[in-house]
Amino acid sequence: MSDLPEEAARSHKSRLKSGTILVAREALVDPNFNNTIVLLCQYSEAGAYGLVLNHAAHMPLHEIFEHPPELSGGASGNRRVYIGGPVQSTELQILQIGTDPAPESLEIAPGIHLGGAWEQVEDFLQRDPRDLRLFLGYSGWGEGQLEEEVEAGAWEVHETDIRRLLEAPEALWTGGREQLRRFLGA
Repeated sequence: MSDLPEEAARSHKSRLKSGTILVAREALVDPNFNNTIVLLCQYSEAGAYGLVLNHAAHMPLHEIFEHPPELSGGASGNRRVYIGGPVQSTELQILQIGTDPAPESLEIAPGIHLGGAWEQVEDFLQRDPRDLRLFLGYSGWGEGQLEEEVEAGAWEVHETDIRRLLEAPEALWTGGREQLRRFLGA
């Protein structure tokens, strides 16, 4: 049973939409989501897709590729990569921050785009690391699954300026629910 009052759970559930933040609560027992902050990238009646923002991978980018691309102009193969979630954990997800997104990317919030058409890996690796985040895998929910988890008190749902969040120093908000709530002023 949820320790979140029914009215609060309904309020959180009503905020579910693309571009919101999910914050794991103690009621969520899945170890993949312990103390996580998830950007909800796509949301519909059919299900949801998100990226965990605060779980960095234990290996830098150059260790992920079997044949790392040649990078010029000071681009770094040591760029941080995040674990986006347990689904398709070997697939690279690209989150762009700023006003110059790649063609065919999906805007999920003002100034935040997902994916896009890239000719080759080097094209996105040349971008400033502050303007682009890389994730392995993603978080996914089937029809009604996320709503049930929110009703059970597993997630808080927050509406915020995603670009402001991602441009802020991570140390201000990546420590989990209480730290994020302080950052958001909630």
